[in-house]
Amino acid sequence: MMSHDILESNVSYATVYEIPVSVGSVDAVRSFRIIAESAGWKVTRHEGKRPVHRMAIIMPLQQSVRTFGIVIDNGPLEGAAMQAWAHTPGSAGQITTTEWVLPETIDLTIWNDFIRAWSADLPRVPNRWTFWERSRIGYLLPEYGRSKRRLENWGLNPKWKKTSEIPVNWPIVGANESE
Repeated sequence: MMSHDILESNVSYATVYEIPVSVGSVDAVRSFRIIAESAGWKVTRHEGKRPVHRMAIIMPLQQSVRTFGIVIDNGPLEGAAMQAWAHTPGSAGQITTTEWVLPETIDLTIWNDFIRAWSADLPRVPNRWTFWERSRIGYLLPEYGRSKRRLENWGLNPKWKKTSEIPVNWPIVGANESE
């Protein structure tokens, strides 16, 4: 899990979302950092470990995976954070999960612009898996629908198939001033 002391000084109340994505954990975190830094904000990197479960025939096994993360230290999205990890939930196929921490004080219009810029910077749209990936991981898993719904609520249209289709309004004017 994310260390709570990283956010203690900046955030009084935050909501945490866990969202599976179709890109690797390193790509997801790198893009988050690049987009935040392009707005002139300072970020803090962190690494850690997280317990995950893997099903082996009928018995769950607990493993530990390495996590990477970024926290935004200033600007209108101060306190927003993301960490990512990849693991194999079944017998084959890796899935990348991202955990997003959103303070109650952030402006959701700026957040939606940030998410679209983050998605456009990735190698591919984060809520689109190939048929082969879904077949290996589990075709009917609820994670795919949750990912599409959450990212759609944040302004990412599920009909966009390529990152070049995503309209980007980033960096925003006046983004490097703290509110």
